[in-house]
Amino acid sequence: MFDIPYPKRRGSLHDQVFKDLLGVFLPELVALVAPELIARLDLTLWTLLDKETFTDWPKGKRREVDLLARVELADRSDRTALIHVEIEARYRPEIGRRLGGYYMQIRLRHNLPVIPIALCLRGGPPGVSLGSVVDAELGATIGSFHYYLFCLEGSRAEDFLARDQPLGWALAALMRPETLSRAEHKMACLQRIAAAPLHDLHRFLLVNCVETYLQLTGRDAEELAALQARGNAEEVRSMGTRRLSWAEQFEEQGWNKGIKKGMETGVEKGVEVGVRQTLLRLLGARFGPLTDDVRRRVEAIHSVDRLNQIAEHLLVARSLEEIDLR
Repeated sequence: MFDIPYPKRRGSLHDQVFKDLLGVFLPELVALVAPELIARLDLTLWTLLDKETFTDWPKGKRREVDLLARVELADRSDRTALIHVEIEARYRPEIGRRLGGYYMQIRLRHNLPVIPIALCLRGGPPGVSLGSVVDAELGATIGSFHYYLFCLEGSRAEDFLARDQPLGWALAALMRPETLSRAEHKMACLQRIAAAPLHDLHRFLLVNCVETYLQLTGRDAEELAALQARGNAEEVRSMGTRRLSWAEQFEEQGWNKGIKKGMETGVEKGVEVGVRQTLLRLLGARFGPLTDDVRRRVEAIHSVDRLNQIAEHLLVARSLEEIDLR
């Protein structure tokens, strides 16, 4: 047994790795945890909802749900359902009751059926299971709440590397290999991602998860380098994998550095220009060459806060039309 060397947390920026990943690969998460629902949902028609805040019962603490999406039902009845995902760094038995509290409030607010999913990075029963909260005094059929529970750490990495869903290959980085060394484990994740016909941004998000959660040092790093030096690893090498989180990649592209420099010099206009230029580069990388109309709309935005909001929405938007460039 060995411990997964999780990187040091950087506040909410570290949590964003998984929120960004699932914000793009949500249909694949459903396929991994609830394949029996695939026939009932039209997972080509789904939208992320704005961040929602609820009271965390029973303590009354205000909490923001990690991810909430609306999905069409497959019966073409114009009916919809909601998918609610909570991302937990470590499994705790009380997660079920907290998820149940969210479930009640989401149902009251939206009046739609809800699919609750708890994704736990460490601890808990390995793999996918059906969690439940039962009022023991009333029996198993009264006052019960059920949810999907997906615990990564104890799961068998090879099983998810063999799946068809690319999300499974990234999540495998947090699992325990049965037959692979740590270097072979990481190499297998990267090879699956490199060989798949994916959008560049989707590939980046998957690789980012692997690089963030499966970091190697010493002999493990040397073994990985030797594996990557082999002739059949060209696709992995070409991805230019580096140990950068999304926040660090953002920083490398000049976003945070440009803002910081502008703040230090007190040149507010320079901050605005730097942020806008970086946003244009990111939009082009995400959606391809930009039209003159799109460029004019971005140039017309003079609020740094608004430019930042657009950048935050960039990863989860599936088209330029979903981004409000006003």
